[in-house]
Amino acid sequence: MAFCSSCGANIPSGSGFCNSCGQSVTPQATTTSAAAAQPARIAEQAFFKSDDVLVTNTRLVKGNETFAMSGVTSVRAHTEVPSKKGPIIVMVVGVLVLLGSLRASLGGALVGVALIGLGIWWFRSIKNIHYVRLVTASGERDAIGNVDGEYIAKIVAAISQAIIHRG
Repeated sequence: MAFCSSCGANIPSGSGFCNSCGQSVTPQATTTSAAAAQPARIAEQAFFKSDDVLVTNTRLVKGNETFAMSGVTSVRAHTEVPSKKGPIIVMVVGVLVLLGSLRASLGGALVGVALIGLGIWWFRSIKNIHYVRLVTASGERDAIGNVDGEYIAKIVAAISQAIIHRG
């Protein structure tokens, strides 16, 4: 189908003039294609790539999950601090066992020291979990989680760049 180069109206095939504005039909005005009617596609550009995460201007791929970047309105890092009540309780029980058995038996004291050591090890092994939080029209979602905050910060920066590039 041909369109007028002046007013954009449909031009019947074989017509020499536009029925809407009277503009003369030139070969340039009558040559249209489906490609011209659709916006040009932007080539996919990678902003971050690792073993299991890919961030491009069109998608975010994590493992076997793919998120369309067109639906992402913003991104931020989020940190979750796990509860440390369990190891603290183990250490307190260890101190109580140790104090209660200092005069009574060496075995009880060793159990108390072992509980204190276990509690300290457990406490130190608990790490914060950092997430990439995507904000879309349907809400917020933690898309990627890792104990390495720098890794998550790099992914968040890459997604931000992809959003900016997308426009």
